[in-house]
Amino acid sequence: MQPLTPDDPRRVGDHRLLGRLGSGGMGTVYLGRSRGGREVAVKVVRARAGRDDRYRARFRREVAAARTVTGAFTAALLDADPEAEAPWLAMEYLPGLSLREAVEAYGGLPSDALRLLAGALAEALADIHRAGLAHRDLKPGNIMLTARGPRVIDFGISRPADALALTVPGTVLGTPGFMSPEQASGGLAGPAGDIFGLGAVLAYAATGREPFSAPDRAAVLERVRQGRTELGGIPDRRLRSLIASCLRPEPESRPSAAALLDRLGEPTASVQGTGWLPAPLAEAIDRTAPSPTTSPDSGVASAAAVIGVGAGVQGEPTADPTAATDGPAEGSGVSAGRGRSRRNLLLAAAALPVAAGATIAVLRATTGKERSAPPRPSPKASPSSPRPSVATRQWATQVIDPDPDEGIGAPDLYRAGDTVVAAHHRRSTVRALDPRTGKVRWSRAADTSGATFVTPGTDAAYLFDAPKGDGPADSMLRAVDAVSGAVRWSFRVPFFPWGTAATGAVVCFATDDQVRALGAADGRPRWTATASASAVFTAAAGLVVVSGDGVLTGIEADSGRIRFKRELPQSAVYLVVGDGMVFGRDNTGTVYAVRADDGTMAWRRSFDYRSSMRHAGAGLLFVSEPDGRIRAFRAGTGKQVWSRGPYGAGTETLGASDSALWVQASGPTVRALAPADGRELWTYAAQSTTGSTSAFGAGALGIGGLVLLGTVEGRVEAVGPPGKTNGQANGETSGAA
Repeated sequence: MQPLTPDDPRRVGDHRLLGRLGSGGMGTVYLGRSRGGREVAVKVVRARAGRDDRYRARFRREVAAARTVTGAFTAALLDADPEAEAPWLAMEYLPGLSLREAVEAYGGLPSDALRLLAGALAEALADIHRAGLAHRDLKPGNIMLTARGPRVIDFGISRPADALALTVPGTVLGTPGFMSPEQASGGLAGPAGDIFGLGAVLAYAATGREPFSAPDRAAVLERVRQGRTELGGIPDRRLRSLIASCLRPEPESRPSAAALLDRLGEPTASVQGTGWLPAPLAEAIDRTAPSPTTSPDSGVASAAAVIGVGAGVQGEPTADPTAATDGPAEGSGVSAGRGRSRRNLLLAAAALPVAAGATIAVLRATTGKERSAPPRPSPKASPSSPRPSVATRQWATQVIDPDPDEGIGAPDLYRAGDTVVAAHHRRSTVRALDPRTGKVRWSRAADTSGATFVTPGTDAAYLFDAPKGDGPADSMLRAVDAVSGAVRWSFRVPFFPWGTAATGAVVCFATDDQVRALGAADGRPRWTATASASAVFTAAAGLVVVSGDGVLTGIEADSGRIRFKRELPQSAVYLVVGDGMVFGRDNTGTVYAVRADDGTMAWRRSFDYRSSMRHAGAGLLFVSEPDGRIRAFRAGTGKQVWSRGPYGAGTETLGASDSALWVQASGPTVRALAPADGRELWTYAAQSTTGSTSAFGAGALGIGGLVLLGTVEGRVEAVGPPGKTNGQANGETSGAA
């Protein structure tokens, strides 16, 4: 906890403020004390955000939802004034551990504890649904394990059960790994969706693994939509059957919360304390409780003694364009922890939108008895390898502005000729930068959600107009000059396409079962091909490749002729085309290498399902594994060339070119590895102010002698690698994010 600043209020309503628990662009959460001596968490919205009608409306909904729900297993709203100049609310202070933190530190729960947790959560949902609401974001981070029992928190995106339609076509509300198939498809989200989330939460609590985990957000959503999960790791057959019934793809087939309580029967113990939990976990929760000897007048110093000092704010991702979040996205709901300290104090009222990545702020406090995370193993290096040089920052440009509903997040970067285009999947603004100086060349409103924004390796960017109104309307695809931002041509698409891709002379868009191509130069229709693109869609090297329904289809870009159809055990959810090959990875972690000329299988390899792959035309395919080990394989044969690491959990490959692989391997540090042998070329540490252990987004590219990186603070940072020669540098040639 931090002390109050001179600008902070000393009292909000009837609550005396003791210190800061967390803050961000939208407001601040304070530790407060009521006139009767009760400690509370007070969330105060900044006046600027309070003047935003959208945010104020959302805040009113949160307050109304919290006031309506009064069950024993939900956090209590104690006071609020949503109409104040700076809106605020005070909620029950809940010291303890979130379910996610508990499972990360102590593993999955035994069957008896899991059954009791299931009953408590089912009762909480029954209370929420009885009040006419749907929570819509039930996840491990929104379930607190406290000394007084489990609690469901954060009603920031709750809605009345009879007002569930999304207001913006194509938006997805919820957290990818725990949302329902109907939410993942952008459809209705009601009480049945909460039941699906409950099933996913219980599966996670039983096994310590998210049931729909995959390397990226798109793959997670695809697994959710298809209802593909494995519950074999749950030994209790009765619980396994109950969880499976919650995870049925059809909403009408799932049981109600009341029906789940009937199936669970009478509880075998009380959950009002911590005795129902394994002893080490119970002891950790008990230690977070405030000391009964704390003086009501002891102020900030005593509050710091109760909750610890040096605490940071962290959370887990929520795919909600109206829910601002805190902390970096953890692999789109995929990666659990990143080697951080495990015992924490979490606040029920800290559903404060302070940055991109989560809807609950988490107050981390350490104690002398706390178990630290094991140190990350050092990466293996060649004995003869010199210490890598350090790269320097050449410029930085803020390309994503703070938003009352979303905070800040890492931009996606695309190269269009000699211009870099920055976009964010939740924002409606695209900005083009001069890579030499970072100066913004132009800015345009556009729909950047999902795969609908594409910049191929030419001098054009292809953008869809930003959506207007609430109903599904025609979309306007525009070809924009990358240097000037001028529109070259426009084409009205009579539906919102599933995705877009461009290669050579065509730009294509797809629905579930059809691909259409337009001329890149004039926007005129060229051809239409029938192929399932329900999983993923890409184009490169004169070939359009779509994946869906377990079939990989290659289409010739110049004519629309089907070149090949290759059946796979599962649909590929990630595709790369290059080196005369098509590489696909499915949700189980299997990588398929198919020859681009005829679709024959060249090789396949199985990896952990959380692994990710990169390719940049250097004759190599790079695979990053969950422990941070990076491996390189021959593109044509699948033969392993080298292996480096492990660098530790949370390692991400940010991008690749023919002369470097850019890896975020520890904290905010980027390493450039030589593709040929994996040796380190240089390192760079971000100048981040977020306190995040993941300073960068999942994208990097090289252009004009520099490497450009997107940061979670909404910036683009240009890095000048050492050892430049003739305007070029190790690891900066024209790679792709």
